[in-house]
Amino acid sequence: MFKKSKIRDEFDEVFKSGDQKRIKQMLEEHPWLLNEVSEELNQEIQHEEEVIAAVGVMEDELAKPAPLNDIVFCLKVDFNIKKTEEEVQEILQKIEQLNMVQKKDDGWALTKEGGEVCDTYLNKQIDEFKLQ
Repeated sequence: MFKKSKIRDEFDEVFKSGDQKRIKQMLEEHPWLLNEVSEELNQEIQHEEEVIAAVGVMEDELAKPAPLNDIVFCLKVDFNIKKTEEEVQEILQKIEQLNMVQKKDDGWALTKEGGEVCDTYLNKQIDEFKLQ
């Protein structure tokens, strides 16, 4: 168990450095890392999709860019997801770098790409709701 932990810590450092060759080498040497990394990335992507959807919902509702507190409120009320303003702000900054949202003077707005992610996420949620 200790060996896996050490390997995982080393992989985290290599991953942060962005050394693609070394990342590939470590994944080949330790295939179990891929499952762990995939699971973590999927969780992070899900959090990003939730925030993108909340921005889209509030932007539509308000007919203007969505302020941070309204995005947090939408997550809580519409999606039953509790996140602090700090958590949402951090996610917004990450997805802004991915060109999914834009910071405006009066709040956050979806880009074209963010709008597509929002629509896909909301449609998936509607389908899951229908199945229940």
